[in-house]
Parts: sequence; structure tokens; C-alpha cells
Amino acid sequence: MLINEWAIVFNLLSIALMGLLAAAALLALIWPLMARHITLFFAGTRKKLMWLFVVTPWVAGILCLFIFIPSVFQLERTTLWLTTLSHWHHPYVFYLDSWHGAALFLFTLGTAYVLIKNGLGAARHFNALNLLTRLSKENPGSRIQNNSRQWKIGRDIIVLESCTPVAFATGLLNPRCYVTTGLIGQVSEAELDIILAHERTHIKHKDTQKKLFFALLASLYPKPIAQRLNGLFSLATEQLTDADVSQSYSVFEVAQTLVNVAKIRRFSGDSVNTVSINYFITDDVDVRVRALVAPQNLRSFPWVHCLLIMMLTTTLSFAGVDTLHHLIEAIFSH
Repeated sequence: MLINEWAIVFNLLSIALMGLLAAAALLALIWPLMARHITLFFAGTRKKLMWLFVVTPWVAGILCLFIFIPSVFQLERTTLWLTTLSHWHHPYVFYLDSWHGAALFLFTLGTAYVLIKNGLGAARHFNALNLLTRLSKENPGSRIQNNSRQWKIGRDIIVLESCTPVAFATGLLNPRCYVTTGLIGQVSEAELDIILAHERTHIKHKDTQKKLFFALLASLYPKPIAQRLNGLFSLATEQLTDADVSQSYSVFEVAQTLVNVAKIRRFSGDSVNTVSINYFITDDVDVRVRALVAPQNLRSFPWVHCLLIMMLTTTLSFAGVDTLHHLIEAIFSH
């Protein structure tokens, strides 16, 4: 049992956690409706909606914490209804063996597991990539010869000696573009230019870092929802990059390059993990090609609806903190 300043800290953390989980549960309930309609929006709008979806629970948890601060520190307030809803018992006492302590411990354990798992996965990936880089061509800016043809490769491109036809951008502190000799030998010079421009655009917009951070936030939700969120976010990122590249090349050239590389990848039969890597080709090539050659009249960002949902989620989470607190304490005694 804690009876000091640390008790206040743990009580505030418990409040924030309850608000966070309540908001996540509410948003998980409306996810099926959102998943059915999110494809009706532009790629940029979809990314904003998904960022809002994964950030809202954390914002709700922080707001709940600030709303309960007057109750925890026993400050006077003039708003009676707010005082009633945000009343917190024994703020200067915290039982480590209570359900509050157990919830904080389990959440901390789960968070540590996710961070360590993703960190180790990223470390293994980058170590393997560094090894491949050292064993591959280490003279950027030179001409690469393959199948009696020569390509001028920029200094920001790393060529990997591999028969697997793939191009991607990855890295956290210093992201780089990578392309394999297996892909260079099977595409035209114009296609290679488009592929490299695509990967450079990912680095320009810091897509690798954003995807990894988004995946960490999405891990708060159940695995099926998190996987779907990551897939939709990756698709929207690729579509925005395709649109950016099509400003310098014809949309039909970009689309044809996507189709050709997809055929090459299909014959290779290799699977990819797109959580920390931006591959030129993923599983949604048909959607990306249609967005380029036959763009639809999609919807813009629904600011009013999103703000209302965010406010409603935060309000219900705030109300649910006090309700859940009293409900559980009625079941479990300290």
C-alpha cells in the first residue's frame, strides 16, 4: 500500500488507463461500420481518418486524467455535474495488490512486450540488411551491368546482390532505397527510373517511420482490427506515393510499371512484411492501378463527423471511468 505522492501518481495513471481502454473499446465497436465506408474517401483522407482512429484513445485517456485532477487533489470546483462524475475515492492511497494495480501491471507488461517484440524484429531486419549491404555492391553512383545492359544508379541507392526481384525503402534514422540485381535485370530503364523515384518519395515523406509508429499505436486494438488498419494505412501510403510519382511520369507509365513488376514478383513467389518496409509492390496492385488510370470521385475529409465522434468518444470514456470504477469496486473489495 502506498500513502504518499506516488499514490497520487498511480491513481492518475489508473484513471488515464481506464479512459484509454474505454475509448479503444468504443472505437472497436464502430470499426466494422468505418471499415465498410473508409474506401469511399481519397487516400489522403483515409490516412487522416486512420491516424485519428489510433490516436483518439490516447487523447481520451490524457483528457480523462486532466478532468479528474481536481478530484484527486481535492480542489474546489463550481461545476456540480463534473464534480459528481469525476469523484475519485481515496486519491492519496493506492493498493498495489488491488485491481487498479493489476490493471496497470498488465498494461505495462503488454506494452513492454509489444515494444520489445517490434524492437527485436526491427533489429534483426536491419542487421540482416546491413550484412547484405556489406556483401553487395558498395560503390554507389556507379554503373551496374546485368544481362549485357548497364544502369546508372544514383548515390542514394543501394544495390543488393540477390536474385529476388524487389525494391524497397527502409530505415529509421537514415532510411535508404534498396534494389536487387534480380529486379534490375528484368525491367526497362524507364521502369527502373519510376521504381527508384517511388522509393525516393517514401524517404522524402518519412513513410517508413510513420508506418512503424502507426503500427505501434494500432497494436492497442485486437489483432484483426490492427492488421486491417495496418493494411489500409499501407495501401493509402502507396497510393499517395504513386500519385506523387505520376506528377513526373505519365500515370499509364506508372501503372504499367506496377503491373509488370507485380508479374515478376508473382513468379518469384516471395512473401513480404510491410510493417517497417515500404515495398514497391504489395498485394493491392489492382487497387493502385485503378486509382491511377480510372480515378473515382471520392469524398473529402468529414471534419464535422470526425470531431463529433472524437468528442463523443472522449465524453463517454470520461463518464465510463467513474462508472467502471464504482462497478468494479462493488465486485472486488480492496
